[in-house]
Amino acid sequence: MRNSHRGSRQGAFTLIELLVVIAIIAILAAILFPVFAQARESAREAVCASNFHQIGLAMRMYITDNDETWFPAFSIVNPGSANETQSPWIGYDNQNVPGGSMIQPATHPVTPGAIDPYIKNQQVKRCPSMPGNWQMALAINEFNTYLPSDYYATNPAAAGNEFGPSLRTYMLDPTGMVNSTGAADSEIDEPSATLAMWEHQNPLPACNWLQPANWFLSPPGGSFRDHFHLLHRSGSTTLWVDGHVKHQIYEMLKRPWFSCRKDIYPPWE
Repeated sequence: MRNSHRGSRQGAFTLIELLVVIAIIAILAAILFPVFAQARESAREAVCASNFHQIGLAMRMYITDNDETWFPAFSIVNPGSANETQSPWIGYDNQNVPGGSMIQPATHPVTPGAIDPYIKNQQVKRCPSMPGNWQMALAINEFNTYLPSDYYATNPAAAGNEFGPSLRTYMLDPTGMVNSTGAADSEIDEPSATLAMWEHQNPLPACNWLQPANWFLSPPGGSFRDHFHLLHRSGSTTLWVDGHVKHQIYEMLKRPWFSCRKDIYPPWE
């Protein structure tokens, strides 16, 4: 009996041993949890890239069905009538707040967009890393010939000649609504080096925030950087005119990527 009792005491953990085991578990957790978080974010980024690819296919189907011409970023439905409304390039509830906001929850039916007939799954509009109450985090390239820029004093050849694929022309009606037309595919000099869409945080699904600034191969910092919504580890998912999708770091942006015309710039590649 005495020997049996000693054996049971020798098989028990001491306080020091328990503390060592707990310390080892804590160290392993500190090492593995960031790895798990990175793996989860990689999975979200892969889903987002797949969504962008699907939207890119919808864009291309629209272009094919419309004489190789891009869809307008914004168009006015029933112009001149009492029922005049703004139709976006991609559908969302743009009547939920005054002026409409895609980063506010929908409270009305979705206003159909130009490419919506080619989108079969509405979930492709949503990034898994964006806040859950947002409708979308998408921005079509809104560089246009209407907007002034400090850059044009440096490069006058670019004045009135920078435009994105969906903003070949840009007009404001008396109420302030935008009516635009898309560019022909043949007007886009380098499709693989021209941005079509990226992620951002803005009420409207379009963006030209970098056009007014004076920059060429090094984008400005501060609030400019904040607007290129960095949902995926200091970068944004981007879609290019030729259909390829990639993770883009803000600091690597180049101004000619935003314009269909490239002959208006000095050598940049």
